[in-house]
Amino acid sequence: MGTPADYTIIVLLVAMGVGLWTLLDRLTQLQRDVDALKRQVGVNDPPADAG
Repeated sequence: MGTPADYTIIVLLVAMGVGLWTLLDRLTQLQRDVDALKRQVGVNDPPADAG
């Protein structure tokens, strides 16, 4: 059996992993939302008078 300090470290590492996973998931969703807004507004479309 491990000491209580060992279990505390494991729990903290798991909590940090979940937090990091959540942060990356929210950043990915934010990027998708920004891309969708750009498509909706037409930011990536070439100008109509370019040629």
